Amino acid sequence: MFTANEGGSISIIDIATNKVVETIKDEGSPHNIQVSPDGKVEVGKHPAHIVFTKNGEFALVTNNEDNNVSIINAKSYKLINNVAVGKGPHGFRISADSKYAYIANMGEDTVSVVDIAGNKEIKKIKVGSTPVTTGVTEDSKTLVVTINAENSIVIVDLNSDKVEKIAVGVGPAQVYLSPDNKYAYVANQGTEKNPSNTVSKVDLTTKQVVATIETGKGAHGVVVSSDNKFVYITNMYDSTVSVIDNSTNNIIDTISVDSTPNGISINE
Repeated sequence: MFTANEGGSISIIDIATNKVVETIKDEGSPHNIQVSPDGKVEVGKHPAHIVFTKNGEFALVTNNEDNNVSIINAKSYKLINNVAVGKGPHGFRISADSKYAYIANMGEDTVSVVDIAGNKEIKKIKVGSTPVTTGVTEDSKTLVVTINAENSIVIVDLNSDKVEKIAVGVGPAQVYLSPDNKYAYVANQGTEKNPSNTVSKVDLTTKQVVATIETGKGAHGVVVSSDNKFVYITNMYDSTVSVIDNSTNNIIDTISVDSTPNGISINE
């Protein structure tokens, strides 16, 4: 497992022992991280999040200052196109069939739906103030979006674009859906001055918060193990990763990492 630490490093964690096995220093301030093949490509200004399509053909990068998303050939690492989206694109997920990307536009109140093969934005869905990132179910029927300024998430029916709002903790940042698509885990970050320290577990069928789990300060990144047993949360202002037992909703371990851990990615 890997954490992007904005203090200037990447921590590599052995998930069998929950121990940091290596810390890689970085010249910049890494914000998010995804496990990928080696390679690099020039994209736009202030690249925020990178996500790979499940079929391995494309990598997409949101460029926050350029208001677009770069679509990259994941084998040749050549830029295919920069697709214009909404203002301040940030976090996003891609449908399991690798056809569509759902981009949270932090600078406005929308999610852009991007046709990846067609290299174009096909529509925007109005969701609420300051959407940060998204999650989409395996069947591509349901979209989940964190709405930071409203302390909520929205659940979107992708057949009708109907939006339902659910209150969570203060300042929700990232969201991750469980492998069985039953729950959404929402990291509630708060602010640097008044950090939050909880994760909201939301039942996607009943659309109710079924657990609020205390973590460290500034909960931000979240990922779930492929066997659905554990949830991992980065705590920005404690410089730790919380390990949650999914069956009990209890913290079972806390891992110290480098300064200001943000994004998190797991490779099993």
